Order: sequence, then C-alpha cells, then structure tokens
Amino acid sequence: MRTYLAAGLVACLALGACSAENELVAAATATTNTVIGEIDLGSEAVGRVSTTLSDDGPGLDPQHILDQLALIDDGVRTTTTVPASTTTESDQAGQPPATNGSGMRPATTVAANPGQPVGYIGIIGNLGADEQVVAPVASPPVAGPGVYPLTGQAGAVPNRAAVVVKVDNGSAARPQTGLNAADIVVEEEVEGGLTRFAAIFHSQSSIVGPVRSGRTTDIGVLLGLRSPVLLYSGANDTTDALLLARSQIQNRSAARSSGYYRNRSRRAPSNLYTDTAPHWASAGGSTPPAWFTYRSTPTATQGTPHSSFGVAFRGNSVKWEWDGGAWLRSQGGRAHTVASGERVSAANVVVIETERVATGMTDSSGATVPEFPFVGTGKATVFTGGHKVDGVWTKPTLASVATLTTSGGDVITLAPGRTWLELIEGGLLR
Repeated sequence: MRTYLAAGLVACLALGACSAENELVAAATATTNTVIGEIDLGSEAVGRVSTTLSDDGPGLDPQHILDQLALIDDGVRTTTTVPASTTTESDQAGQPPATNGSGMRPATTVAANPGQPVGYIGIIGNLGADEQVVAPVASPPVAGPGVYPLTGQAGAVPNRAAVVVKVDNGSAARPQTGLNAADIVVEEEVEGGLTRFAAIFHSQSSIVGPVRSGRTTDIGVLLGLRSPVLLYSGANDTTDALLLARSQIQNRSAARSSGYYRNRSRRAPSNLYTDTAPHWASAGGSTPPAWFTYRSTPTATQGTPHSSFGVAFRGNSVKWEWDGGAWLRSQGGRAHTVASGERVSAANVVVIETERVATGMTDSSGATVPEFPFVGTGKATVFTGGHKVDGVWTKPTLASVATLTTSGGDVITLAPGRTWLELIEGGLLR
C-alpha cells in the first residue's frame, strides 16, 4: 500500500568535518576550565562534565566557542535552496491548489504558503496540527487506569508530559546513554543515510545522550504526544523556525535553555548530555496519549513466526534478532550496546514506511536534508513476540496517534514494554 505523500529527492553525501573547526575545538578544550569534576551518574556514568549551559546570551568564552562548534555538525550551517517556482498554475489563478488524490497537497504547492521559512519545500511544516490528510480506519489506542500509555505496563502513572530527546547515532556517539530507559525510540534517517534517534520518555527518568539536533521529521512524531518537551542541541534557522512555530511543543533547545552539560571524555559535537528529571520538574503539559494497543501477554498470536530482520539505511545497516524474550539490536555488524554495556533491546519493533521528501535544505557538504512525514497512511510491519505481522499504519493528522491494522482491518496488538519505531522509506526492510 503506497503512502499518500509527495516523493522527494535522495540524500547524498554524509556531513563532513572541517579541519580548522577541529583545531578550534581542540584549542577551546585546552583553554577552558569549566570542568567541575566527577559526577556519579549511576550505571551509565558519563565521567567528567562541564557546567550547565545557561540561558544567557552568547559570549566569547572558550566554552561558548566549543558549544557553537558542536552545533556546526548539527546543521546550524545548513543552507536553503529556493526553488525557481513554488506555485502552480492553479495557485497563480487564485484557485485552491491541486491534491495528489488523498487530500495531501503536493510539496510544490504547499511551499508557497505564507509564513514559512524561505526555501522550505517540505510537507510537514506546511500542515496544520489537526489538518486531516486521510480518514481514520480504527479508533485510537486507549490506556486504562494504572497503565503507562507508551509501554502498556502497569504502574503509578505520573501526570507529566512526554520528554523527547534527540540522540546522536554516529560512531563517535556510541555507546549512547539512556536508550534502554526510553518508552519508545524512533529511528530517523538524516543526511547521507545516517540515522538519529528520537527517544521518548514518560514512565521513567534517565540521563540521555549524546544529544544532537532537530529535524523537520520530528514534528510528525512530537505532535502525536499532546504537549511534549523537546530536548535537542539546536538546528539550522529554517528547521528551528518550524519547530518553534508549533505551540504544542515545549521547546527546550540547548541553544536557548539550561539543563545540558558536556562530557569531556568525548569529543564535540558528540558529547552533549541531559537529564530528563529537572526538565520534568519545571515543565507543564499532561500525560501523553497511548500510542499502541497492547495484549495482556508477550505471546503473539497474529502473523507468522519470525526470528530476525534488517533495515538497510544507506549509512547504517541495522539488524534485529529475537532471543525468545526480546528483540536485540545490532548495527554495522556489531551488537548495539548502551554505556552500561547492556544490549539495546525492545519488546516490539514497528517498521513504518513513508516517503522521502526534499526539504529544500542542504548541509555544509551539499547533501540533501530529507524529511520523512509521519502522517497519512502506508505499509507497516510489526515484529512482536517472535512474530511478524504485515499491516497498515494510518495517521489522519499530525496530532493524531497512528493506528496499526491488518489488511483485514483488525487492530495489531503489541507486547507490553519498550517499542522501537523504524521510520523508513519503502524498500529498506530486509
């Protein structure tokens, strides 16, 4: 089943690092004296850390230089390419823009909407939170009393917003901290076929990192969480404007908020960390809606037995294997572990196929910045309880929760526990 979204361009080269920037990072590290010593961070300790970033304006101190250089690889230098024309003939004639048959306006027409950053030609940034793209096919999931909405597990559910942390997945960022404490982890492709994670926390707090930059893809994830707190290192001006324009998102970028620190045992930009606890202490919002329908036991009855599968991202080969109790993750041919040494695992892995859309932005190497709209409908493949279930995902609006159904219309149920969501274009599931 095809996804009802406009097709985009293919991402090209990975983001490159400038030697002059590396030298300045080294100089700034050598001259700064803001390290405050060892801090006990539990089983996933990150060692020596710097003082917390403040809300103060930019200064000329070495720490600020280091922080700004760290953001260079996070897309701050990303440029926009303004298309020669972003209007259609019908737009010029004052008529409503054409649709692609599903109610979704093509990117070439929505880019002409007023109020959007110049050069942005993607889809997500031009959709209202409640603008319906497709009709619902099933009732959204509901969490019962005393059940965590994002895991389906029993507990004393706190009335607090979900916290979403953007996490680095480059080689220098591994092993990461906090992935196995998240309720849901969304893997998204960025420039050059590399991937980043949007780790969603609600049931428990954690130290998380390395923290990296936001992308427009994140909007489709965030708006389905009601009033989430977004923690990220920063973004280019275009992406940041689109994220800040969403009043539903409690935006706490490291570029404008406190609550972040540097791990001096790692090299920038893959050394920024945060703790979800203090952000919760000062955030508003309410409990997020349930994202999935859970069965009472881990045992799966839908689908067919399945023990392993892969996702062939252009710059990151991922494999998941069923060990009888959980799905275990590998990438690049190696077991994927967190800082404590524990293997990255999930009770469920949901593969969502959508379309790659050009945003009109490129990074400093010239690689296209892609967008993967999580809105509309498309093919879903659910791996749960050692089974594979083929189905369909349907997300009527950006603010909706996606439903998972079989081709016959039955709701697909998941095992209680952590779920990984692989957000991909078609053809990458192996």
